[in-house]
Amino acid sequence: MGSQSATGTQTDGINPRYDSQQTYGDRNSHYGDGKYPPDWDARRKAVWERQRYQCGRCGIYKGDTNVSEVHHIVHLSEGGSNSLDNLIGLCGDCHAAMHPTVDAMNGDATKADVFPSEYADDRVSVIREPDGDEELEFDVERLSEFSEPGENKNAITKITIPTSPKVARQAGKSLQDLLLKEGYVPRTSSYHRVSVHPQPVNLLAAMSPQGIELTTRSDGTAFEVEDSGGGSNAIDVYFSEDSNKSEIEITEPTGDTSKKELNFDHRSGSRLRVKKSLHAPALTAETAPGYTVGAAKYFGWQSLKIGAIPAILLAVVFPSYVPAGGSLFGLLTFIFIIGLVIRIPWIYHDATSTPDERVIDERKE
Repeated sequence: MGSQSATGTQTDGINPRYDSQQTYGDRNSHYGDGKYPPDWDARRKAVWERQRYQCGRCGIYKGDTNVSEVHHIVHLSEGGSNSLDNLIGLCGDCHAAMHPTVDAMNGDATKADVFPSEYADDRVSVIREPDGDEELEFDVERLSEFSEPGENKNAITKITIPTSPKVARQAGKSLQDLLLKEGYVPRTSSYHRVSVHPQPVNLLAAMSPQGIELTTRSDGTAFEVEDSGGGSNAIDVYFSEDSNKSEIEITEPTGDTSKKELNFDHRSGSRLRVKKSLHAPALTAETAPGYTVGAAKYFGWQSLKIGAIPAILLAVVFPSYVPAGGSLFGLLTFIFIIGLVIRIPWIYHDATSTPDERVIDERKE
């Protein structure tokens, strides 16, 4: 079948006049709806013969699938023609993937292969979004960061990943290699992860607007540094599975640095958590503005977030507790107070804790 686009040919029973949808009406169209030409059967036969009766995307043999259809590369509704070079034979599921917004399809788009065949036609070589596999979904979406659609641009839909046809075809067998080549750590591999968690040594450090900085080295092919998210100051570092060891250098807001040598020896990927004491610069006229912003976030914003739901529930049950007659200002004040009360144990911990620095193997906890 090959990966090159087919060209139109003269075939018995096909009238070139009907390449254009404007040359026939409802009465003499194939299904009587004005959509398909009178010689549609001949065109379908020619398309499948050209493809040796294999789906143009997944390669399944036409006789081995319950539904087989001929697809317009450029849809008729978008000005596409019925010429053979705009037609391709697809199994029902791959055809449904080309029309995910059309309910009346004979196939099921979610059952179409995630990856096209390595011999798929360029024009329909697209990756279907994985369903329920978060690691695979994460990896295939990254392919679009260094690849752009080409001849397959008309097959890019809301459930397909926008990549070049070449990358889409290669991904089925070499997804991890493609990502590693671009400096990404595949989540579908046995990668290693190191989470660095800053532990404030006092309340000033907890309010500091500055976090730690990491410098990472590894003997593996690739590594990535990411914020862990969720409002935490933790930083996650992902290493490719061929990594055996790494050195991370941690720089605190004070400018002090420390190094840690880490070894990766777990066959399924190491999961290490590094607890690092966080010291903050002294409170001076120069650092005061930053600490003011940090304090507003630490006491104000965090308390509002945590106190919102319980305060609103209390306000519904006991409306008289809300100050300022239940006004918006009164409600925000009430939320802040409730949140601050809830956070007292955390604030006390930040103010009095003496965190220890150590490396924890999460797989052995």
